[in-house]
Amino acid sequence: MKYTTISIILVIAFLSACSVFQKSKPGVNENAPVPSSAMAIRSNTSLDTLQTGHGVYMRKCGECHTHLLPDEIASADWHVVVPGMAWNAGITPSEEDALMKYIIAARSNR
Repeated sequence: MKYTTISIILVIAFLSACSVFQKSKPGVNENAPVPSSAMAIRSNTSLDTLQTGHGVYMRKCGECHTHLLPDEIASADWHVVVPGMAWNAGITPSEEDALMKYIIAARSNR
């Protein structure tokens, strides 16, 4: 119950971010892990998929709010946040899948 409540609160907060905050200026989050061959091997995900996910993360996530680093939210919570944000950002299901794989791989990369 507590986990569900926290997840719902996170989703509502993220979904409302675009309407509440001004859009952040485009820029590179230098702390965001860049996909590498080692990351691909550790996550059992292709480097192309991780690069696609990283591109979506850099391009779309910062349009409405500051980039949240993958380590800032628990893996289980990303599974709730990403679908809501994907719909809000207008990304395709394949981009959403790549984004989720990148975030989980980036979390385990640290």
